Amino acid sequence: MSTGGDADAIRPGAVPGPRGAELPLPPAAVPGGPHDGDIADGLEEAYWSVYDGAASKATVGQVLARLPRIVRRIGHLAWIADRTATVAVVVLQLASAAMTAFGLMASVAVLRELFAEGPTPDRVRAAVPQLLVVVGFLSARALLEAGVAVAQARVTPKIRTALECEFLTLTAHVRLEVVDDADWHDEAYRANDRGLFYARQIVGQVVSLAAALLGLVGTAGVLGVLHPALLPLLLLSVLPVGAAAVRTARARFHSFKRWNTLQRRVRVFSWLLLERDAAAELRSDTAQGALLEEHHRLTTRIAEEDTRLGVSSAGLTLAGRAVGGIGTGITYAALGAMLIAGWLPLAAGAGAVLAIQAAQSTLTRLVDVSHMVYEHAMWVDDLLAFQERCRALQPRRSGLPAPGTVKAITLNDVSFTYPGKETPALNGISMTLHAGQTVAFVGVNGSGKSTCARLLAGLYEPRDGGTVRWDGVDVLDMDAESLQARVGCVLQDPVRFPFSALANLTVSRGTLTEADPQRALDAARASGAEQVIAGLPGRWEALLSKRFRGGQELSAGQWAKVAVARGLYKNAPVLLLDEPTASMDPRAEHAVYEAVLRDNPRPDQITVLISHRLASVVACDRIFVFDAGRITESGTHQELMGLDGEYASMFTLQAAGYRAEAEETA
Repeated sequence: MSTGGDADAIRPGAVPGPRGAELPLPPAAVPGGPHDGDIADGLEEAYWSVYDGAASKATVGQVLARLPRIVRRIGHLAWIADRTATVAVVVLQLASAAMTAFGLMASVAVLRELFAEGPTPDRVRAAVPQLLVVVGFLSARALLEAGVAVAQARVTPKIRTALECEFLTLTAHVRLEVVDDADWHDEAYRANDRGLFYARQIVGQVVSLAAALLGLVGTAGVLGVLHPALLPLLLLSVLPVGAAAVRTARARFHSFKRWNTLQRRVRVFSWLLLERDAAAELRSDTAQGALLEEHHRLTTRIAEEDTRLGVSSAGLTLAGRAVGGIGTGITYAALGAMLIAGWLPLAAGAGAVLAIQAAQSTLTRLVDVSHMVYEHAMWVDDLLAFQERCRALQPRRSGLPAPGTVKAITLNDVSFTYPGKETPALNGISMTLHAGQTVAFVGVNGSGKSTCARLLAGLYEPRDGGTVRWDGVDVLDMDAESLQARVGCVLQDPVRFPFSALANLTVSRGTLTEADPQRALDAARASGAEQVIAGLPGRWEALLSKRFRGGQELSAGQWAKVAVARGLYKNAPVLLLDEPTASMDPRAEHAVYEAVLRDNPRPDQITVLISHRLASVVACDRIFVFDAGRITESGTHQELMGLDGEYASMFTLQAAGYRAEAEETA
């Protein structure tokens, strides 16, 4: 006799999938594991690689055209951070460049004395004063550069601190529906990962760019003073070197993009091997060998890329030096001709050689720094643009302050659709909640319970239709953050703050430094967290994180008790409990509900409980049954059981399961 026919219907190479669908056998090669293709292809458009290698794609003209605007933008940030230090950087850098030019001119004067007519000892003695002048200029330049470094050390951390504080302040306060947007997340992590990182570096890079540019200008000025005809010779000698530097820099950026994509994958595997949360499963699955194998394969690819880059750079450098050598040979030949023709004194010719060599080195540095500044400025611009976007996504900070107490909250025909979704999470919800009531939201996953609770909490706003009113006042006319401060939320998966046990409660009031000891103790007793905290070394002062030395680890059930205590400590007129006891044992769950919902009801508080365990909602004053974004039933437990509808069906199903388990145990 057939057992349904499914086993006989399975074709070779297929296994039954959900609802009778057929799932083919997986490929022999594991997706995401070792394969012959280029593993970098799938990561090239990740948020962190948007601007990688941008300078290598831009023309020299594009780079040069954009540099002035970049310098102005960074200068503006520095000016806001520390005006005195910014002025000091500019003045000292200009003075340092002047010292370099003056030092070169003084070197020419030394050579003039050494190449003058007369006995050698006399010429050396005559050159000593000029030599001392050179030493003085060089010493002054060293002091000025030290001053630049000090001023830069003052302004750079301030820029980073200001940008980081503003970034975190803006992102921490954007409206909750914004955080649900995947594109916003990509932008946020990109700005944090790259924008803030390069914001710290780019100040020093702009200073180096200015130093190289001023040094090149100073060298050109010295050659112009020695003889105007030397300026074309400067171009002839430095342009080949500059062209080679551009090619080398572009090759380095292209290589960086390939290398960086691989390196990110290596970082992922390194995190998995080191991450504490993955340690147990990693060992139980004995997956270390697979991860180490992939790590080794990727690091081998990176080593090969490093070798390829080194060989390529050596070839480009050799070619650049060869062409540059020809240009330098032509330059020196021209210098020799000028010396023979008497257009240039011998000392000036020697000084020109020094200036041309300095210009070649400075130009190479200028090209390298220009590429870095160009690319890194894109990340900083991206950060600033993201911050500007976040300013437009902040909650309302105007309007009426939310009341300290509320008698009734009314939802009238409220609808809400999440960004990027077509089906509304809530569709025409209406209800009225009164102070002193305990109400429950029940229903299957995705029915709209938590969304409705977040609208009550002011975390979402009814922008798709309907109104939410507190004592008759529309929440859209209230200051959003003051409204959120009037609601205590306890979620199924609470945040495990790496603070002390006491601070894990007081954080719900927005402070870590001030505490109400009696309120904290009462909240801990009501939630069952009192015994948890009493068993910790240091008790209230115990640090609840094993990531720090001396920190303590709590189980999921213990964290749930701390989270409930946090919500109770807030002492808000509205308390939302969204599956708060899902990770507790039955005894602890019963104790929490007895304490929070039955033993200590507050006549001025509205308590909303969301739960899949219907036994916990029996004593609630009113129960709302959600289905597909609508309220399909509402009433007391007895009323809903009398309807013999969805609630009665779910309750009976759960009760039957408990009875069957009890009978089997007996």
